[in-house]
Amino acid sequence: MSRTQPLDSRHLDAAAALDYVDGRAHAALRREVEEHLALPCPSCRERVRELGRLRELMARDRVPDVPLALRARALAVFDARETPGVLARAVAALARPLFDSLSQPLPAAARAVGEVRRLAFGLGDHRIEFEAEIETATTRTLRGLLQVPDAALHRIEVTAGEERFIATPDARGWFSLERVPAGRVRIAVRGPAGRYRLPALDL
Repeated sequence: MSRTQPLDSRHLDAAAALDYVDGRAHAALRREVEEHLALPCPSCRERVRELGRLRELMARDRVPDVPLALRARALAVFDARETPGVLARAVAALARPLFDSLSQPLPAAARAVGEVRRLAFGLGDHRIEFEAEIETATTRTLRGLLQVPDAALHRIEVTAGEERFIATPDARGWFSLERVPAGRVRIAVRGPAGRYRLPALDL
């Protein structure tokens, strides 16, 4: 809502400056702001310039709309239509263990600060790598990289007891989950590349 109170005679307040930059100021307020900016008041001119730069930066930082073709492909992943062999495809394939730092310790030079377990699994022709880092005595942070085409159309589901956590990788495949309960977890990957479940892990 645009500001309706008169301006402070000494400086523009934040509400007036923001309404002016956003183009939401009514005519009288806009005129008052412009008259004030015409005065020798460098602090207010700088405030308006900074707000303008910030607004432009925020506008450029917005995620563009998902292309219709990509959206259609994403929805098709969860299409429930019955087709031949749907039962066979619904059964998640078991991921192949490729690396576990518990059984294949990293060289000292490659270890990160803190207690981190690194794992890698094969997902058919693709791969997932992640690390489990101790947050507290009872929680873990999972972060990693899903190396599949269209990684952002996949989701990673982590089940710990009765709790379920879901991560959606970014376009490059990076994902992160925080405050995952320590103990036994089950992890599944679902998306256009297929459905895979990892062996149960103790984190």
